[in-house]
Amino acid sequence: MRALIMAAGVGSRIADKINGIPKSTLPLDDGTPIIRRSVINMLEKNIQVVACIGYKKERIKEALKGLPVKYYENPFYSITNNIVSLWFAREEFGNDDILLTSADLYYPKEFLDMVADSNEMISMVVASDRIKNGDFYFSVDSDGIITEYGPDIPYENRTFEYMGITCIRKEMAPDIKSLTEEYIENERFNKYFEDMVISLNMQKKVKIDFIDAKGHFWREFDYYDDYQAILDYERGK
Repeated sequence: MRALIMAAGVGSRIADKINGIPKSTLPLDDGTPIIRRSVINMLEKNIQVVACIGYKKERIKEALKGLPVKYYENPFYSITNNIVSLWFAREEFGNDDILLTSADLYYPKEFLDMVADSNEMISMVVASDRIKNGDFYFSVDSDGIITEYGPDIPYENRTFEYMGITCIRKEMAPDIKSLTEEYIENERFNKYFEDMVISLNMQKKVKIDFIDAKGHFWREFDYYDDYQAILDYERGK
């Protein structure tokens, strides 16, 4: 398995609270940057790691210093979304399963085993117990097809919150690479890689294994309160 960590963005919703540093470089209770903890967990699972960087890229590299990480730069990070970062790293879609994750995630490393054990071409980690106070939701019908997605789905329609981890099997990787190139050729720079995966599912071209993280502590931190919750959790272990 090969992990592509999306670490190019500014993180504008929290930037003014943390002096403008990349939020994934914030330290955990033991001083380890959050992104470094994630990468170490991946390396311990024999997952090769690639990071897509942009905003204050040297801070990301410093946080990962000494670790065997390959980098791709998205110089247009301030005016594009992660589909462009994926395009710059598209040569990584080859003979390995691809794990796509956001850099601003704190999660137990057991999640890596959960996606590795999936039998579907695409799997996404979700949480059925975070549909009230989450950030990005899926509405999924009885056939496993996404019918609505986004931050503004009515509460009664929400099935899961999306956690920010997607796994694509190597058999599917060439299709995703081709679709990424198509998005860029059509100047769809404001899209996310998740938009591609979701569109394939909504068109009933691919089934998604929705891996439920219910009962586990995790955070995608967009606000300082999320970071504080992570520190409180670490100190309470």
